[in-house]
Amino acid sequence: MATLPAVHMMDEAPGIVAAPARIDAWMETAKAGDTFLYATRACLPIGSAGAKRMRDLSDRGLVMLTQARAPLDPTVFNYKAVRTAKSCALTKPQRPTLRAVVDPVVPAEAASIDALLPVLSRFASRGRPCPTDKQLAERAGLPADAVPDVLAAMIASNIIRVEGVSAPTYRRILILSTGAMTGFAK
Repeated sequence: MATLPAVHMMDEAPGIVAAPARIDAWMETAKAGDTFLYATRACLPIGSAGAKRMRDLSDRGLVMLTQARAPLDPTVFNYKAVRTAKSCALTKPQRPTLRAVVDPVVPAEAASIDALLPVLSRFASRGRPCPTDKQLAERAGLPADAVPDVLAAMIASNIIRVEGVSAPTYRRILILSTGAMTGFAK
């Protein structure tokens, strides 16, 4: 059985120095401790814009620069930058992702809303005081103990808004789709 000759592959890109735009792109996402290999060469060219950009970042304390012999080719050096914890304008701020809380509507709840909304709409369109839970349940054909949960589901679904008022009704309901509101307590 023949053995294959060992092939040495280079993971570095010899002779290239990262451009300032590429360095800035790395700085936007780099976190403290992240490493960036910005050149693999025998020495950095004097007029290199990338090397100048890295020296500027080092002078500002944003990166620590290191130089070590490349493990695969000891005739060249790996020039690396390690990101420090110091913040700068190039770093994108980490913002939490906002998510809307959506309460699922179960089918029985939707049917209850469909039964109760026309009753509330009739009272609101005429400016009459809001009925009690028992009166709403009788008119909508719902159990009396289900009305508070259905009203809460309607509030969560932005169908109605409830405002507390004094006796005898203790609440005023605004139908958000029409702008109609149950009457004021006197």
